[in-house]
Amino acid sequence: MADSVAQILDALALDDSALYDPEGRLAAADALRIETDTRRLAPNDLFVALRGERFDGHDYLQTAAERGAAGALVERRVASSLAQIVVADTRLALGLLARAHRLHWGGRLAAITGNSGKTTVRALCQSILSRHAPTLATRGNLNNDIGVPLTLLQLGDEHQLAVVELGANHSGEIAWTSALARPDVALINNVTDAHVGEFGGSAMIARAKAEILTGLAPDGVAVLNRHDRFYPDWCALARPHEVIDFALEAPARVQALDLHLSEGRYAFRLVLEGRDAGPITLPLLGRHNVLNALAAAGVAHALGCDSATIRSGLEQVTAVARRMLPLAGLRGSLLIDDSYNANPGAMRAALESLAEHRAPRWCLLGAMGELGDYAEAAHREVGEYAAALDIDAVVSVGNGAAALSYAAGERGHHFDDRDAALDFVRARLPAGATVLIKGSLSAGMDRLVEALRADTIG
Repeated sequence: MADSVAQILDALALDDSALYDPEGRLAAADALRIETDTRRLAPNDLFVALRGERFDGHDYLQTAAERGAAGALVERRVASSLAQIVVADTRLALGLLARAHRLHWGGRLAAITGNSGKTTVRALCQSILSRHAPTLATRGNLNNDIGVPLTLLQLGDEHQLAVVELGANHSGEIAWTSALARPDVALINNVTDAHVGEFGGSAMIARAKAEILTGLAPDGVAVLNRHDRFYPDWCALARPHEVIDFALEAPARVQALDLHLSEGRYAFRLVLEGRDAGPITLPLLGRHNVLNALAAAGVAHALGCDSATIRSGLEQVTAVARRMLPLAGLRGSLLIDDSYNANPGAMRAALESLAEHRAPRWCLLGAMGELGDYAEAAHREVGEYAAALDIDAVVSVGNGAAALSYAAGERGHHFDDRDAALDFVRARLPAGATVLIKGSLSAGMDRLVEALRADTIG
């Protein structure tokens, strides 16, 4: 790590003399870590002073000094006892430091993107890959142009593999983070119209996701969803790299055949390169998670995992919190907590999973964010889809979600605030019902989950 940091600083010809000892080595290099948050700083860390709309890391240099930082990467010198390296753009410098470290690291890396399922696919990949070799995976939601560098900087000699999420809310972001990560395997999971308001249409989203292919190593492999409408375009863009495709009940290099459903969970036969890899019972809810499992199997296959390791990893994965997580609710109900986030495609997939569970079936849905001019139509279409699936009650909650329940007709109920919705559900929810709870992060639907869980009912 230390050598790569020194090399990149030298290459950029930065004003870095304050951090070097007389022999030209980076001070405290044997212990150097890079951190952007003074709350997480440890002695001998290098603090990177980032700037955002609501914060400026330059205001915290003295705090970094008090915490024992080795120095700071800054865009302007600040009156502080802390040694400082001055660069034109600390965010850019953070990325270049991360890229240097990733190239210095000797392992293989998979990068994954898509509108829906990134975190679940990451968890599935980690479950498989960690059985094959020591693996680093993205933590939390560190998938943007700050989070990806911070993840790459965690790569250590103990890791042989890595799986890194690449997210975006604007064009060009994935091109940058893919260049930093230089993946050996790149997965595009899907386009489900998340952030459509930011990008201006599905085709623009597909193009943004395809940016991941620009960072592929020369001998890299692209893993692509054969069911996605943009699959042909991605295949063309992936050339001349090898492509591993995956599909449900359709020809592909990675397939799921003979699907069987039991209480929302699927069993299927995994087929790799035309060879039967054995039966799998997936512990995750929903048909869409079978596709997520195939995506992870494709990544693992590209990285050399055998079929036994892939089967074990898929069958023993731990469900990710707030993503189709089954919980016990009041009056013997089953809560399906999918409250982490939402977009039109993910809403439809979750409703399809709800329709496969026991009746009566209710859904509590918050607004989907970042849809721009498409927002009202998107919510209306989701409400119509819920009605078509014969969901018994469609409850929308909060600003922006009203069109959803109105489109569901007589089974729709809208409430402006969560407390009113909660009162309605507590009073009217039938015993033994199945309840899907979903919405964008800003909708705060996780609070309804906690209020309706069986162990929180007073």
